[in-house]
Amino acid sequence: MVNMGLRSILQYTSNGQNVYEIVKNLTKFVKKFVAENFLFQKSLSDLSIILDIPKTVLEKRSNQILFGFYKFDKKKFILKNNILFIFYDLVISLGLSIFMVLHVFIPNKNKIKKFDLICENISSDVDVKRHKFLSENFNSTLLLGYKNLECNYENTKLINIKKELFNLVSINFSFKKIASLTLFLIKIFFYSILNRYNFLSVFKHLIYDFIKYKKIYSKYSAKYHFNYRFYDTNPIHNYIFKKSGGLKTSCYQKNLCMLSLSCFVYADIFFSLGQNQGKICNDLGGEIDLFKPVGSFFMENAWFKQKKDLARIPDIDILIIGINVPYPRGCINNDFYNSYYKEFIPWIAKISKEFPNKKIYYKHHSYFKGDTRATALLENANLEVIVNDKSLNSTYGWAFKSKIIISFGSTMIVELIGNGKQAYFIDPGGINHQWFYGINDLEKYKIKTYETLKKIVANSSNIKTDQKVQNENFFCISGGNTSKIISNFLKNETNKN
Repeated sequence: MVNMGLRSILQYTSNGQNVYEIVKNLTKFVKKFVAENFLFQKSLSDLSIILDIPKTVLEKRSNQILFGFYKFDKKKFILKNNILFIFYDLVISLGLSIFMVLHVFIPNKNKIKKFDLICENISSDVDVKRHKFLSENFNSTLLLGYKNLECNYENTKLINIKKELFNLVSINFSFKKIASLTLFLIKIFFYSILNRYNFLSVFKHLIYDFIKYKKIYSKYSAKYHFNYRFYDTNPIHNYIFKKSGGLKTSCYQKNLCMLSLSCFVYADIFFSLGQNQGKICNDLGGEIDLFKPVGSFFMENAWFKQKKDLARIPDIDILIIGINVPYPRGCINNDFYNSYYKEFIPWIAKISKEFPNKKIYYKHHSYFKGDTRATALLENANLEVIVNDKSLNSTYGWAFKSKIIISFGSTMIVELIGNGKQAYFIDPGGINHQWFYGINDLEKYKIKTYETLKKIVANSSNIKTDQKVQNENFFCISGGNTSKIISNFLKNETNKN
């Protein structure tokens, strides 16, 4: 084994001719760093024996953790290798070890509650409602959340994972193993001090994930797992889920598969908006067995299966759908900021002044964090900025009340194109490639010059809404049966085995 220097990660510099090469090279470096460093490999082997988890699983999770330390806006890895941070992580890690001691005294008489489906990352009442349509297709569903949320749907249970961590559930971990784990952590601490590299910043996450999912799956089990955030999969979860009797893990394409969001994704099934989307994940360090286009899980909830309240929304000529900026993961190179602030936002201000009689709205999602730089650039623009609204249909209602919809990078554009709306990405100069990998036939829906934007806006009065779009399957499978398609596919794939 080649012993790659531990501190080489601190000297890593972004390299590549384009955004794809930059991200691809980064994933290759992370995998090489984990695979070729002797101390890292030895430590993973030791932890594999203690936790009884294959080393390959721990390697995959380590890839994800280390990748998360890379800050695209700063173009380097940010690791807290200061001795104070190493001591801090030691305290956290030993705290986890001590926490496990409490479980040794719990009798191993857990009666496991069985479900058909487990859904993860439920963080709001909207998430609960959104998953209702999925759970209706199964006899029983367990929702895993991080807040105290209400769920009164039949045959559906919701638990707060944070509270679940403190439930009296045996995880079948002996004093001997805890002693081995404690000694292991002390050894990792000395490795960190001697090498001036904070190993504990990775290993504390591995141990926490083990405890978290051991606690859950020592009490619950299911045939299928669904995570609507494709960028938040976890190999340790997948392994423990299947050890507890799980059959298939799956994730859903919540967002466009922008390059920096699509690295190290691990799941059996990837449910995508349209054909071929998501496949970039396997090129960027991930491992996904099957891809299935299913349409929009979000539009199904907010539009197709929701009461329409369009009377509460004004008639709109041009709707601009916002994104969260500043967005660090968008800063693979300088193209994002240059085209967004120097062209996209000024184009919006200019077009609003050139067409003073057009009703133009800039609609942000409710979770928009604000952007003072864009606000200053739009100070004298002839448009109305909307963040929160009371529509039951969310931003989808505004889109379907509009003649033309444009955005710099909102996932809603491909959703709307696939469902018959006149929608476009604003891509000044055609350089923002990081957003659009795997979406076929998209060029005619990208506005690359201001003159093109001006022509489209000028003709907005003649646009017919809900027009049929050729090759809609490349963008987003149309219709409101996404949950049914997902459910049937999970069941059919399992039956094949």
